Amino acid sequence: MKQPKIKIFGGVYDVIEIGFDRKTGLIKKIMYRTDGDYEEVVFRGDEVFAGSLSETVKIQEPTRDPYYGFAYAPDLESLVVMSS
Repeated sequence: MKQPKIKIFGGVYDVIEIGFDRKTGLIKKIMYRTDGDYEEVVFRGDEVFAGSLSETVKIQEPTRDPYYGFAYAPDLESLVVMSS
């Protein structure tokens, strides 16, 4: 099996782990390694916190959480690409 990659934030990175939702079977998180050997995580979600923790905004594309070191994306399956 070929190593899957993730295309996110203008780059293509190696996927370390893919987590699936037990009920729906959809991807719920992807852990990947950036060029600087940092591990990043993107979770399925269609909202992020806005300027305060009491407000959220809808998102249409991958977006970094303003308070934590991870990101959210509404469609994780479209970010996964198979290396050739």
